[in-house]
This record gives sequence, C-alpha cells and structure tokens, in this order.
Amino acid sequence: MASPFELFVRNLDQLGFFGFLLPWILTFAVLYALLLKTKALGDDQKIIGVVSMVAAFFVIGFGGVALGMFFKSLFGTMVMVLAGILITMMFVGMSGYDISKLADSKLLLTAGLGIGAIVFFSVFGGLELVTKDVMSIIFIVVVMIVAVMFIAGGAKAAAGH
Repeated sequence: MASPFELFVRNLDQLGFFGFLLPWILTFAVLYALLLKTKALGDDQKIIGVVSMVAAFFVIGFGGVALGMFFKSLFGTMVMVLAGILITMMFVGMSGYDISKLADSKLLLTAGLGIGAIVFFSVFGGLELVTKDVMSIIFIVVVMIVAVMFIAGGAKAAAGH
C-alpha cells in the first residue's frame, strides 16, 4: 500500500502539477523578472505581467509534457549532485582542511566544470556513453585524485613545519 505522501505526489502528477503548472510558473517568473529588470517594455508592471503570462503559455504549449519531464530530470539531477558536493565538503571539513581554500584551487574548478558538463549532457541525453559504469569510474578517479591531493598537501605542510 502506498503512503499518503506518495499518493499525494502521484495525484499532483496526474493533475499536471509537474508537467504544466510548475514549468509555467518558472517560465512566467523568469520572463517577468527579466522584463522588469531590463525595462524592455517600460515600467508598467501590468503590461510586463500580461506579456510574461502569454509567453509562458506559449512556452508550455510548445514544450508540453516533454518540458516538464526535462525540468524534472534537470532539477532532480541537480539536487543529487549538489547533495553529493555538500557531503563531500562536510567530509573535507571534518578532516580538518580549511574549506575556504577550496575556492582558490583551479584544479577543483576545472573538475567542477567537467562534472557539470557531464551532468548537463547526460540530462539532455546527448552523451550516450555516460553510463552508470562510466560515471562510477569517473567518481572513483575523482575521489582518488582528491585523496592524493590531500595526502600530498598534508605531507608538504608537515615537512615545512
């Protein structure tokens, strides 16, 4: 038997909450903010609101359920990746490393951009070769590189003192 929360989410999905309403609200909010910020249509918020609403309906009419599925995949994957990054940062912090120094690392920035590109293309389905096995290998290699960096960095710090 399904839990009440599972039934609630399933009913929301059947009502078009994830496939229509949330993509429509997101599109409307982004267009409204852009038009308001750029003042492309002037300062009248009523006109900006009407144009944003009409454009959001056109976007949903064009994208349909596929747009909702794309957003589900995109945001679901994004949340999992961000949770992984948060957990990694927690472990790094617990090991005694100063997390504020991570932002200075160009290797870390490059690795982050690479992982971001892999996630982006896997959500789009453009990279068929990014399978679970390949992702597992990439994850293991990244963990090994990070471990070597920490060990080598710790050895340099110990030798210097």
